[in-house]
Amino acid sequence: MDRAFQSEAPPGAAVMNADAPADVDAAYFDEAEDVSVEVIELIDAEAVVDRPRPSSSRFRFTSEDERLSACERALRYAFRDRTLLVKALTHSSSTSDKRQDNERLEFFGDAVLDLVVREYLYHNYPNHQEGDLTEAKSAVVCRSSLVKAAGRLGLGGCLLLGRGVGKRRSVPESLLADAFEAVVAAIYLDGGYAAVRDFILRSLGDEIPHSIERANAANYKSNLQKIIQQNRRPLPIYRVLGSSGPEHSRVFQVAVLLDGKEMGRGSGASKKSAEQEAARAALARLDIEAD
Repeated sequence: MDRAFQSEAPPGAAVMNADAPADVDAAYFDEAEDVSVEVIELIDAEAVVDRPRPSSSRFRFTSEDERLSACERALRYAFRDRTLLVKALTHSSSTSDKRQDNERLEFFGDAVLDLVVREYLYHNYPNHQEGDLTEAKSAVVCRSSLVKAAGRLGLGGCLLLGRGVGKRRSVPESLLADAFEAVVAAIYLDGGYAAVRDFILRSLGDEIPHSIERANAANYKSNLQKIIQQNRRPLPIYRVLGSSGPEHSRVFQVAVLLDGKEMGRGSGASKKSAEQEAARAALARLDIEAD
């Protein structure tokens, strides 16, 4: 067994099986299509993960260097200090030394990710208000978005996991999202802001316009207020008409008034969601009246 791999991976650690990233082309792997990663070289025979292997498997990580090189190709970033990458890929279940797992990098990466996305939104959407930008940012950096990005990169196949976690058929989503944030921090520490910005926008950039569209469409209260202000009319007033249903499943009814006139009603599981529905009804009515 490769001594470098043995020295890096704690006893009982395993690298999970996972398909290689679908968007990594032949420049990164010698074979162009249907590429999948099959694990694995482990520390000892008892830690071998018993699971069905893809019939199209062509690659096996036989050393630590090969595992890290495959990860770098997927990330499209070559580390100058590979110890940062090793730490970013090391889950706490695989080591008793808390200084060697990825939790501190995850903490740091969360802030770096937040900064990069906020900066991009600020400069590229100058006509959007704070509320829309905040909603869009939250959608871009939410767990499901990070899990998808980690899946496209194939991070699950590069993680060092303890035996209990490593025996699962798939990597838990929380671990994938955490690993993505840890990698973000590792790239920032290794290559600086420009390098991590390129990586984040390359990995999550497609999510940004979609999140902006969703924020625009969903924030009916903000859209209604903009229209009212453009016409120099008093701001809308939202009035709770009542609620129904059991305590654990309450439904609220809300009306929105313009110049004292009711323009729409809405209901929802919270007062805020009911207000959004009322604003949507008012926007639809204003659109009809404008016609």
